[in-house]
Amino acid sequence: MEKKQPSFRIEYLLMLITTFFWALGHPVGRIILKHVHPFQLGAVNLVIGFLCLFLFLTLTGNVKKLFSMSGRDILFSFVLGVFGFFLYQTLTFSALVRIPASMNAILVSTNVVFIALLSALILKERIFLIKILGILLAFIGVVIITFNRGFALESRVSLMGCSFSILAAISFALYTIFGKKVLERNDPLHVSTFALFSGAVLLSILTAFTSGFYELEVAGKSTWLLMVMLSVTMIGIAYPLWFSCLKGMQASHVSIYIYMTPVFAVILSLIILHERFAWLFWLGAACVLGGIVITTLFTRKIRARSTQSK
Repeated sequence: MEKKQPSFRIEYLLMLITTFFWALGHPVGRIILKHVHPFQLGAVNLVIGFLCLFLFLTLTGNVKKLFSMSGRDILFSFVLGVFGFFLYQTLTFSALVRIPASMNAILVSTNVVFIALLSALILKERIFLIKILGILLAFIGVVIITFNRGFALESRVSLMGCSFSILAAISFALYTIFGKKVLERNDPLHVSTFALFSGAVLLSILTAFTSGFYELEVAGKSTWLLMVMLSVTMIGIAYPLWFSCLKGMQASHVSIYIYMTPVFAVILSLIILHERFAWLFWLGAACVLGGIVITTLFTRKIRARSTQSK
């Protein structure tokens, strides 16, 4: 007699925690960026995030296992760092300089579309029609949320800025897909550690040759406290959780939860920055949650029925 699969999986909770920490970067990052350059903040995030993972592995006695990975997988993890950390943060920050934050958020959120397409092409995952409908519903919700005060575009919008956002979305999609491949053979914490190291080194070099580190030297204790807190949550905790979910679930399935990031970001901005939003936000939030429910529940039921029919 087959055991009935539980209706709740721990990955669902982990993905919500992950997106919450990522969303935290929007309001807190806005406060920090009043005192430091975007590249400087990115470099600090990645360096501290790497140190967090390395410290955890040291305390748990798993540092030696890092080098039990094959040379090919270590190199692959470095490549992941280029896409998921160095390029993604660099492109996102470059976009924010040229286009409104709301426009950047909606364009970057299209990474879910790229993940779904690449999952079918590279990982050979089957994409059900109901999953596509769930993604579209969630996408509509993101549009409503990010433009909840109206759909008029500001004059700061530029083609280059939009291009940076789209490239950032593609970069994160590649990071997710390639990460799925590596995780079939390795521990997610080990992969994240090497990827973070690669991204931290590259972004630190970029910062050194562009903005420099002077603003970091003169930043106050409160700014550094916020940067450390953001680095530990947004990088040191969130990315390993994301990898852990990828290891146990389909990449296209996990990616739907990315849409919770703008929802949490708006709520956190309301609390931290005292921003106010129109009723359209609540409509958008309902669409995002509805898309997640459709993708999570109905897709699983369809897959279970197809499995039983075999």
